[in-house]
Amino acid sequence: MNVLVHKYGGTSVNGPDRIRAVAHRVAAARDAGHAMVVVVSAMGDTTDDLIALAHQVSPRPSRREMDMLLTTGERVSMALLAMALHDLGVSAISFTGSQSGILTDEAHASARIVGVRPERIRAALEAGQVVIVAGFQGVSPVTKEITTLGRGGSDTTAVALAAALGCARCEIFTDVDGVFTADPRIAPAARLVSRMGYRVCSALAHLGGRVLHARSVDLAARERVPLAVRSSFRDAPGTDIMEEIVEAPRVEAVTHRAQVSLAIAEGNAGGRGEARGILEAVAEQYPALELVAHEQADDTHGALVWMGSRDDVEALQARFREVRGPGGEWRLDVVHDAGFVSLVGLGLGAAEAARAERALERAGVSLVALRVTPAALVFRVESARVEEAVRALHAAFLEG
Repeated sequence: MNVLVHKYGGTSVNGPDRIRAVAHRVAAARDAGHAMVVVVSAMGDTTDDLIALAHQVSPRPSRREMDMLLTTGERVSMALLAMALHDLGVSAISFTGSQSGILTDEAHASARIVGVRPERIRAALEAGQVVIVAGFQGVSPVTKEITTLGRGGSDTTAVALAAALGCARCEIFTDVDGVFTADPRIAPAARLVSRMGYRVCSALAHLGGRVLHARSVDLAARERVPLAVRSSFRDAPGTDIMEEIVEAPRVEAVTHRAQVSLAIAEGNAGGRGEARGILEAVAEQYPALELVAHEQADDTHGALVWMGSRDDVEALQARFREVRGPGGEWRLDVVHDAGFVSLVGLGLGAAEAARAERALERAGVSLVALRVTPAALVFRVESARVEEAVRALHAAFLEG
C-alpha cells in the first residue's frame, strides 16, 4: 500500500473555502494512487481563542481541563474535511488522536508519544477510505486521559503516523512555500531551501524556526521518515528534509528568537544530586520551559538555565524555593526580553564565530554571549536588535 501522509495547519483549513481546497488536493493525491492519511490542526486562531476563553472563565485553568478543551478544535476540522471529501465522492472517515491509536505519556499540555497503534487507520485504508486524524492529541494508556502534544504538535502526529505506517512519506502543508534561509519579513533576500538535512532542520526548529514542530523533525530523523514542507496555497515543490549529503562547514540558515525570558539557577551546595532533583522537578511542573544549559563545575557548584515565556519563568521564580526543596544554597535570577540569533549548519566553529562577530560589530549589535552546539552558533543579543542581527548575519553568510 502506497501511503502518503498530509498535514494541514490552521491557516490551511481556516474556513469553508480553505477546507474545500484541501479536500480537492487530497482527492487528487488519492486519484494519483496514494492511500491517504490526513492530519489537521484547528481552524485559524481557534486554539488561541479557546485559550483566551478558558482564562476568561478561570485565571488558572487546570492542565487536564485545558487538554479537554483544546482538543475540540481539531475535531471540528477533521469532521468538516470529511464532509467536504464526501461531497467530492471520496469515502472518508475522521478519527480523534485516541481513536487513531496515538498513545502518550501522562503529561498534560506537553505529552510525548510513547507508541502508535494504527489498527483502525490500516483497516480504513484497506477499505479504500481517506483517513482524517485530529492532530496535536492522544491518550495516555496509563491514566486513559486525553492529552495534547504542545503547540505545533500536529506536525509530530503526522510524522508519528508516517513512521507507524511503514515510513510513509510525510508532507507538511502550511502558509509558506517551505523552509527559508531566514524569515523573509526580516531579511528580504532570504531564499527557499530546496533540500535540508535532518540535523540542520532540527537545530533550526529548536532555535526559533516556526515552520516545523522541533519534535517532529527529531522523530523523522530517528525513524527515517521522508519529510517535506510545502505550501497549501499553491502548487510548489517546497523543501525536502532528508539525510545530509556532506558535512563540510556551511551556514544553511539564520533563525532567531526575541523577547525570551531566562531563568538562571546557581547553587553552591548540595552536589550533583540536588541539581538533578531541581531539573526533574522543573521538568515535571513546568514542562514548557526549555533547559538550555547545565554546567557542573564540581560537586559544590552548578548552574542551570531555562528559557521560556515570561509567565512560565515568573511562575518558576515565585515557587523556586519549593521546587529546589529543603537544604542547599541555590538562587534563581530572571532575565526578561533576551534575544537570540543563530547560524544553523554543520561543522561551524571558531572561524565562522569570528566572522559572525565581525558582522554583528559592523552592524552595531552588541554580543552578550555565544553558545556553540553541534549544528549551530547561538548569539545572545539585545532583544530590540534581533532583526538587525538577522539581517547582518544573513548578508555575511548567505547573500552574494
